[in-house]
Amino acid sequence: MSLREEARAESLRLLDWWANHLVDARGGFYGEVDANDKLVLDASKSIILNTRLLWFFSAMAGWWGDARALTLAKRAADYIRSYFLDIEHGGLYWILKADGQPEDTRKQAYAQAFAVYAFAEYHRATGDAAALIFAHDLQSLIEAKYWDAENGGYIEALDRQWNPPLDQRLSDKDLDAPKTMNTHLHVLEAYTRLHEVAPTDDTRTALHRILTLFLDRFAGPDGHLRLFFDMNWNDLTRSVSYGHDIEASWLIWEAAEALGNEALLVRARPIVMALAETARGEGMSEGGAFSYEKGFEGHLDPDGEWWEQAEALVGFVNAWQMTSEANWLDAAEKVWAYTRAQYGAGGASEWTWYAASAPKDKIYKAGQWKCPYHNGRAMIELDHRLA
Repeated sequence: MSLREEARAESLRLLDWWANHLVDARGGFYGEVDANDKLVLDASKSIILNTRLLWFFSAMAGWWGDARALTLAKRAADYIRSYFLDIEHGGLYWILKADGQPEDTRKQAYAQAFAVYAFAEYHRATGDAAALIFAHDLQSLIEAKYWDAENGGYIEALDRQWNPPLDQRLSDKDLDAPKTMNTHLHVLEAYTRLHEVAPTDDTRTALHRILTLFLDRFAGPDGHLRLFFDMNWNDLTRSVSYGHDIEASWLIWEAAEALGNEALLVRARPIVMALAETARGEGMSEGGAFSYEKGFEGHLDPDGEWWEQAEALVGFVNAWQMTSEANWLDAAEKVWAYTRAQYGAGGASEWTWYAASAPKDKIYKAGQWKCPYHNGRAMIELDHRLA
């Protein structure tokens, strides 16, 4: 089969796995499935897993017209609005207990952005007017609560009542910095999708601002992203993230195309290609493995995690579309072959966290950070781009 045909088949296999393993009779979806496909019944439920489920099921419903995906998307949308939404103060909680009660009530900008992304996709699949209103309201909340009017940029997190928290990190891997590339990247992604689905003057203005900011602040002259900053934009970056470099390459281009602004397209093109070229040159092995990052001590993670392989597939195909140079498509084919051999792609289960050859713990197959978003989206993107 061609890469496109394999991607189409893989998207449906992923839908089968997520549909068959996550539905919680108490409402919504379970919070974790371990590395052996066993449910963890008492696992907490994260907003990231739930918004990414909403996005994936909505995208599969819209792309394939799949009735099962549409039912699951509605289930996800209803659960988020019923349980994750803070009725008193607004915004979405970070973590719920297994029974749906609030556990961690922080309001991460990253989480609000993923909800914009997911509800925009849900509206596109269903025409649900309330979903579009919800997405627009969350965008307005991001602009009102997280935008730093003095210095520019979006701050990471606030507590339930919109005060600064003691710790702003998304995860233990991150620096406790008030402005990060990762959050800005996913605000960019969310604003792009909302503008594509239902463009207004407000969505255009917001998308133009975040894209310009991303190009100004996060894209470095060495073909790598700058990852962490303080409030005054002093650079705190201590590592290279190849996974984010390649993911940002195609998301930047997607945003510029959504705006249709020729000046921004001209400005973005060399940045996009530099990110892709450096990621391929430094982050990809001869065997097709795509690395996660290189620490500031120079240590390279040689095997990577599942999500970098998925983003490399899209990033390399995007570079091929931009240049018509066959070596980009060859790189995508090589990554796909490695992913099939090492991560379980093409099988009957969800992809594993790490490559089979990696000397690391298996980690879970579904959970706070393991969702059908990176690999599911990659399969949909490949089907679309290689049509």
